[in-house]
Amino acid sequence: MFRHKSKTLIASGFVLVLALTVALAGVGLTRMTAIHNHLKLVTERHNAKADIIFSMRHIARERALSTYAMFIMDDPFDREEELRRFTEMAGEFMRLRDRLLEIGLKENERIALDKVLEQVRLYQPLHLALVDKITHERRADVKDEILRHDLLRQRTMLGQLDEMVELERVEIGKATAQAAREYNSACLVMVLLTAIIMVSGFFIASYVIHRTRQVEQALAREKEHAEITLHSVGDAVIAADEQGNVNYLNPAAEQMTGWRNAEARGQPLRNIYHIINETTRKALEHPAMLGVLDTPIAGLNKHTLLISRRGWELAVEDNAAPIRNSDGENVGAILVFRDVTEQRQMQKQLSWQASHDPLTGLANRREFEVLLERLIASAKEQDKHHALLYLDLDQFKVINDTCGHVAGDELLRQIAGLMRPLIRDSDTLTRLGGDEFGILLEGCYIPQAEQIAHKVLELLEDFRFVWQDKSFRVGVSIGLVGIHAGSGSASSALSVADGACYMAKDKGRNRVWVHQDDDREAAHRQGEMEWVSRIMRAFDEDRFVLYYQRVMPLAADAEDYQCREVLVRMRAENGELIPPMAFIPAAERYGMMSTVDRWVVKTAFTWLAGHPSGERLAINLSSQSLGDEDFLNFVMEQFRTTRLSPRRICFEITETAAIANWNRATHFIAALRAHGCRFALDDFGSGMSSFGYLKGLAIDFIKIDGAFVRDMIDDEVDFAMVEAVNRIGHVMGIRTTAEYVENDQILEKLRELGVDYAQGYGLHMPQPLEVITELPAGKTANSKEKPFDLDFPVIGRPAV
Repeated sequence: MFRHKSKTLIASGFVLVLALTVALAGVGLTRMTAIHNHLKLVTERHNAKADIIFSMRHIARERALSTYAMFIMDDPFDREEELRRFTEMAGEFMRLRDRLLEIGLKENERIALDKVLEQVRLYQPLHLALVDKITHERRADVKDEILRHDLLRQRTMLGQLDEMVELERVEIGKATAQAAREYNSACLVMVLLTAIIMVSGFFIASYVIHRTRQVEQALAREKEHAEITLHSVGDAVIAADEQGNVNYLNPAAEQMTGWRNAEARGQPLRNIYHIINETTRKALEHPAMLGVLDTPIAGLNKHTLLISRRGWELAVEDNAAPIRNSDGENVGAILVFRDVTEQRQMQKQLSWQASHDPLTGLANRREFEVLLERLIASAKEQDKHHALLYLDLDQFKVINDTCGHVAGDELLRQIAGLMRPLIRDSDTLTRLGGDEFGILLEGCYIPQAEQIAHKVLELLEDFRFVWQDKSFRVGVSIGLVGIHAGSGSASSALSVADGACYMAKDKGRNRVWVHQDDDREAAHRQGEMEWVSRIMRAFDEDRFVLYYQRVMPLAADAEDYQCREVLVRMRAENGELIPPMAFIPAAERYGMMSTVDRWVVKTAFTWLAGHPSGERLAINLSSQSLGDEDFLNFVMEQFRTTRLSPRRICFEITETAAIANWNRATHFIAALRAHGCRFALDDFGSGMSSFGYLKGLAIDFIKIDGAFVRDMIDDEVDFAMVEAVNRIGHVMGIRTTAEYVENDQILEKLRELGVDYAQGYGLHMPQPLEVITELPAGKTANSKEKPFDLDFPVIGRPAV
């Protein structure tokens, strides 16, 4: 702040002196020029008037002489010529008078001119009379008049004109005196300004000397402080001149380089700061070594090693900046560096951890995907061929569940160790997650990759995993995919490899499946995998909707329980409806049906809770939901949350789902029927042991498989099957529903057989759940059920 103020004061002082000097020169030149111009103007003006007056005096005198000349001339022609000249002089006199008036006259000059003109007016008649007498030869008394009157008046006029000339001389004298006074005044001002300039210059010079001493003292203190600071900082500092020779090392630099300050002074910087590339081990040239550093630089190389005088190697990071003098010229450089050996080791460790699996030490999935992207790029840009192996252990879950996770981890480590020797140096073995591994074979065609895959298969086939007193055989399913110029993205290649691995499992496990571009089975598998992602996006974007289809009562005693079956639909990204058979198989294969069922149950319950008019809904449940240990508690929680009466819900389960999850299914049915829910066995007749299992299931409805109903008019076996199911159901006290009723003939036959309910496109096309407006038979708008308050207990898991 003080330094900035001093600079301002000094600059202001010099500006003041400069301004005063300029003012002095300006005032002097201006005033002298003005005096000169004024004097010149006045002198020229008065000289001009004097010249005119002299000319007028000359004309007056010449006219008098011209009169006398005409008098003495005998030749009439000469007289005539003289008369003409006499007349012209009169005109010239008047022009001179006008010019004099144009220039401008002071009051005394105008008075004098008026006197002259008055004499001209008085003199003119006499003069003209004399000329007339002379020209007409009346010369008597002419000479006497000339001598007595004309010459007298002439002398009077000339005297007055002489007075006017004298007046002009006086005016010139006054102008000269005024110019002298102005000159003296200007000189006085210049003397005063000169004195002010000298005083200002003295004070400024004194202040500059004082501030120079202060600055020198401050610089000395700052230099001492800088040296103390450089000695105390933890970073190493080296100062070099413009030739790249060292002139200073702080203690940190001495310790890291092994050089003392006195020894290093004058040495080339490259000798003191000896750096190499950590990877290539080649010597590096820092710009500060060459004296060509023009701008600050940071981090010359992220892999820089400093070789000290004693041969130590230190990882360093450096910064450098040029040193400039007051003129902005480069006079050296400052190099600051620090030891980052420990940090760089930690970075390497973190980088390794980020790209490797901590359990097996193999590259992880993230690193695998990066390398896969690189291989795909090389295949497209350089037309190279690579291969990808996707491995999934066949018996890992058995070992993990039987012996525990510690045994499973040890198995994974041992398998990683077994496979490493089979992999070439250019290849990459990766643990993708769980019991899945991946191998990237760089520069490898399909036949060679298939040989490597079979070696891995044989190796693991012969391997026995021993844990405590147990021995296990481990198999592996391998999917092989070629990577070439036509390959897609890394995610799509990995997905295709996963599909190929699935095909290996589907074909009996412990085998290699080589993916072909025209592989229909793999394409179907790939399509199902794509459906999984579409289903997940549909959940995220709330694109699932509920439809319903009416179930029509056929018998009079069946009208007491009317129901509508809930059907789930998915909307595509463009808003079009996707039928369930397009996405349900993929959801079932990849374990997503329980998620779909939960959404349907929650949405249907919420809708019913908002429409307490007696509507009943039938909800389909998948085999996965029946096998889900927490699904029953989820349904109970939905009843508690919505306070919905269980009597308004009928759950539909397929016979295959019930048989596959028999214990859980019977427990699930018993728990919810105890609170009022109804159950229907869907697609009955499609299973192998349908009639035998009916006795063990507490169900309310049998839905006869539509495959029999649809052709029962033309196919006697189908008709008999429908008849048998209906009769057995009634014998057991179970009502029956026929599916796929598509025409009136089928409907009439069902009535004849005594089937209780019918359902199908011939009776009612599915509609969105929101459009339900009509009430079931026997209900009125006022027959609303009260909120159903249930205290459902959390149901324990059944014994399996």
